[in-house]
Amino acid sequence: MVRLEFRGHVLSFPRAQIERAQSLAAAQAGASSALRDLALVLDWALNTPRVVALRRGEARELVRLAERHDALDGIAAAFDAIRHRARAA
Repeated sequence: MVRLEFRGHVLSFPRAQIERAQSLAAAQAGASSALRDLALVLDWALNTPRVVALRRGEARELVRLAERHDALDGIAAAFDAIRHRARAA
């Protein structure tokens, strides 16, 4: 499992999903510095047992990737749950 933190919430994802997201972000990194940053952060998350914090822009790009690729639907659902919790509070 790979653990990412966003806005005080620690999210755990299967390694394969994060590897896929990192690969997709890296493939598009030449077109977007935000995707390049995301690819680097996800690579770090894959190579450390620690929780890795995502900045707002990185999280936004991760959600965009997840919304465009069915293989990443667990990522989109996790971030959607955080948004719903924030609205309810």
